[in-house]
Amino acid sequence: MENKETLLKVENLCQYFKIGPGNELRAVDNVSFDIKKGEVFGLVGESGCGKTTTGRSVIRLYDITSGSVYFKGQRICAGTRAYKNAIKEAKKEFDAKAAELKAVGDEKSREELSRLEKEYLDTVRELNEKIKSARYDHKNCNKLYAEEQVKKIEAEYAERIAAQTDENAIKALLKEKKEKISLAKKDRIMNSMQMIFQDPIASLNPRMTVREIIAEGLLIRKIKDEKYIDEQVYRVLDLVGLVKEHAGRYPHEFSGGQRQRIGIARAIILNPDLIIADEPISALDVSIQAQVINLLNDLRKQLGLTILFIAHDLSVVKYFSDRIGVMYYGKMVELATSDELFAHPLHPYTKSLLSAIPLPDPDYEKDRKRIIYNPLAEHDYTVDKPTMREILPGHFILCNDAEFEKYKAEIAENDKVRE
Repeated sequence: MENKETLLKVENLCQYFKIGPGNELRAVDNVSFDIKKGEVFGLVGESGCGKTTTGRSVIRLYDITSGSVYFKGQRICAGTRAYKNAIKEAKKEFDAKAAELKAVGDEKSREELSRLEKEYLDTVRELNEKIKSARYDHKNCNKLYAEEQVKKIEAEYAERIAAQTDENAIKALLKEKKEKISLAKKDRIMNSMQMIFQDPIASLNPRMTVREIIAEGLLIRKIKDEKYIDEQVYRVLDLVGLVKEHAGRYPHEFSGGQRQRIGIARAIILNPDLIIADEPISALDVSIQAQVINLLNDLRKQLGLTILFIAHDLSVVKYFSDRIGVMYYGKMVELATSDELFAHPLHPYTKSLLSAIPLPDPDYEKDRKRIIYNPLAEHDYTVDKPTMREILPGHFILCNDAEFEKYKAEIAENDKVRE
């Protein structure tokens, strides 16, 4: 997985919401992770920890407050709050130092003040350029992607046409090229990223037939060929375990599991590279949950999908995910491969989550001890602030210096016990 291409990269993502005059809710606070092509990345945590908000921010349902999101190497989301705060801090620091130097008033102080002023102005200029770049990328990501797609098509067909000598074949290629360029100009990078929503009832329009719901993405892309649309709708219905006769029915005529299959079909009809599955099984019966998870697993293999899988059920996440990120109170507290996280959890919150997993064993359940996580008792961040650190290859944890040493000692102790 290390050698694979990074499909999605999230850097210092912050999503804040105003909740009154002068107040805001930090739903997602400085979260960073990446997802490799073909990987399933699990995002877990309790209700309200920011999992769904992270997914919705990545797919641009929300304009992010700060940070950057890169998809296929292109920045698709960018916030400016961090840059603006940096300008304010730089001004505050400059004003304090300038006041001290002006109070001295000698030649050396004036020279130092001149140097500091130049340094401050350079910093502000650089940060303003970053703000300008962030706004441009956020606003024009689809336009830039379409232009790049058009260039690729022109280069491909230039080579194919140059290799042809038959006049009719060249005309056919030129016609094909024109059609593809027409579609590419209307293409958007977000078409390569789709979302499966948590509630299969609320996410489907009750006034639209299954065919209309699934085909909506094709219509948005300005595809008008009815025969092609029908072929694609029937193809994805078959992939998700439904039949073409279902295309003419309405959502209320289906069970919860079937509605979720329709939602999955709608997500995959545009052949996306990334699927954001926002708790796709939490509203379903246990027996249906297994069917939907197995369906997603099969589609992942057949279509080469990359999946950001958001869920509560850690057992499901372990079965389905390659790597897992644990979120608490808007922050990523631990990130590791699935096997590593379950074998060697380090953060107290991760241990608390794992201790809550029930097992179908009465003897085990009778003696199972729940670990209660109390952040005020576990951490002292008054002076030494926490940062995300790599404690083992591929295993990251949110901690300060003292905790980092404690976790390293815990790993060493566990290694001794295993020996």
